[in-house]
Amino acid sequence: MELVSVIMPCYNDGMYIKEAIASVQAQTYTNWELIIIDDGSDDEETVGIIESIKDERIAVLHTEHLRPAGARNYGISHAKGKYILPVDSDDKIDPTYMEKAVQRIESDDKIGVVYCEADLFGEKSGKWDLPAYSFDKMLLDNVVFVTALFYKEDWEKLGGFNTNMKAGMEDYDFWLGILGLGREIVQIPEILFHYRIKPVSRTTGFQSDCTQMQEVYRQMYDNHKEFYDKYKEEYAKVLRDALIEQIAIRMKYEKTFEKIKKYYKMPIVGSILKRMIQK
Repeated sequence: MELVSVIMPCYNDGMYIKEAIASVQAQTYTNWELIIIDDGSDDEETVGIIESIKDERIAVLHTEHLRPAGARNYGISHAKGKYILPVDSDDKIDPTYMEKAVQRIESDDKIGVVYCEADLFGEKSGKWDLPAYSFDKMLLDNVVFVTALFYKEDWEKLGGFNTNMKAGMEDYDFWLGILGLGREIVQIPEILFHYRIKPVSRTTGFQSDCTQMQEVYRQMYDNHKEFYDKYKEEYAKVLRDALIEQIAIRMKYEKTFEKIKKYYKMPIVGSILKRMIQK
């Protein structure tokens, strides 16, 4: 049974980290170590919880605001496991996730990453509606969250997670690197990961800034030019399909908008709206 190193960056997540730790401790796969990287927390609750940890399988390292990618790299550099499984300090994993992921990655030498389906909790709940994995989808956008099992030796080959990404997305950058090594990514068709939705996060800020998104995806392309050149025909087809899809969606909404405008121009509807405004 190979050792799995769970890597958990933490910055002021005291109100959540106990749940995250407990989900690791509950694993049916027993040969694991948990490395918590306290990335300069200044919240008393967080500091107190981390200092109180007594489990001999849990190590605590300290960094100063390296941010998630840098903190993960620091933790992985100290990991003893053959396999790495990042788990953020506000998320949770199902008790069987580690066991099933190890079984899957060991079933085929071509596999370099194993992840699963996921659900949401916190500010939102329900299944995380991510597209099912495919190589074509990964050429265009990320469909694999960071809480996935991979080889430490592949992390070493790639030089770790890229800490120079302008607004996150270092997980997508890393997965493209794994694919560039000739590895395959597979998904377990079960919900084994639980992703916490907070009122505000790096992701929500990033997704609301179109210019920043463009810059980051351009940077992603520049980081992996050889990879995209190798699969340029596939990439061109995926881009064309995505463009046609967006055009079709826009046309649909334009038609709907025209119907709405006609509806509100009707005399009866107009008089109702006027009375509502007067009130």
